[in-house]
Amino acid sequence: MPSAELPALASRGTDDAAALAKLLLTGSDAKTVLSARLGISRYVTWSERMPLDAVKAIGHATGTTVNDVLTAAMTGALRRYLLGRDSLVDEIRVMVPYNLRAPDEPLPRELGNRFGLVYLTLPVGIADPADRLAEVHRRMDAIKHSPEGGLSYAILETVGLTPHQIEQSLLDVFAQKTTAVLTNVQGPAEPVYFAGSKIAGVVPWVPAAGTIGMGINIFSYNGGVTVGLQVDAGLIPDPDTIIADYEREVEALRHLAHRRYRRPSPAGVRDAPAPPAAAAD
Repeated sequence: MPSAELPALASRGTDDAAALAKLLLTGSDAKTVLSARLGISRYVTWSERMPLDAVKAIGHATGTTVNDVLTAAMTGALRRYLLGRDSLVDEIRVMVPYNLRAPDEPLPRELGNRFGLVYLTLPVGIADPADRLAEVHRRMDAIKHSPEGGLSYAILETVGLTPHQIEQSLLDVFAQKTTAVLTNVQGPAEPVYFAGSKIAGVVPWVPAAGTIGMGINIFSYNGGVTVGLQVDAGLIPDPDTIIADYEREVEALRHLAHRRYRRPSPAGVRDAPAPPAAAAD
C-alpha cells in the first residue's frame, strides 16, 4: 500500500476506518509495574525447549492454535507476576509484529522484512486458564481478519520518510500504547547446520524498542519451541519467575486439554481418546 494512500484510508470503508482509528487513537496502556520509567540495564532469560507436538496437541484438544496456547500461557504468567507485585489490571496491551509476506512468497533479492504492527490486549484479569485461552483465541482470530497489519505498514512507511526527530516522536507515541512487544517466529522445521555442525536450538530475544520495557519472543525450530524474554532490569529484576510461571501455565493447559481430550469409558476399561476439535496449527 503506497504511503500516498494513507490520508484516504478513512474513506475506504468501515473496517479500514475502524482499524485506522484503533491504531492512531488508542490511548496509553494501563499503568503497572511493567510500564514505569525505563533504566539502562537489561536482563535476558529463556524457557526450556518444549516439544512443538505437545503444544499442537493442546491446540487440537481445545480448538485453538499453537500461537493461542503459548500466548495464553504467557498471559497467565504475566497475571501471576502482576498479582505478586500488587499491580493486577484487567488487561495489558502488547505490540505484535504481523507478517505481511505470504509464507510461500520467495524472499526478494534485496531481503528486508515486510510486517505491520498490531495491538493485542492480553486478558490478564481472567483467572481461569480455559476462559483465558478462549479469550486469547477470540482476540487473535479478530486480528487475523482485520486490516490493521496492512494499515500500520503504510503508517510506518510514511513515518520513515519524516525527519529523524519527528520520526522518533511518532514512534514514541506508538510505544506508549503498549507494555511489551510479543513476537511469534516460525523457524526452520528441519535441523540447520553451520560449518558442518548441527544447530541444537535457537534462543530468541526481541530488540529493545523505545519506551517499551519488555520483549517476548516465541520461536519454533526443528520440532521444538523456546520463549526468550528481555526486560528492563529496573522494572523486572526477577524475569526468571515469569519464565517459570509460563512453563507452569503451559502445563496447566496441557492438563486442561487432557481432560477435554478424553471421554469416560465403561468400568474396567481405560479411558479412550475423544476426537480432537478442529484447530489451525
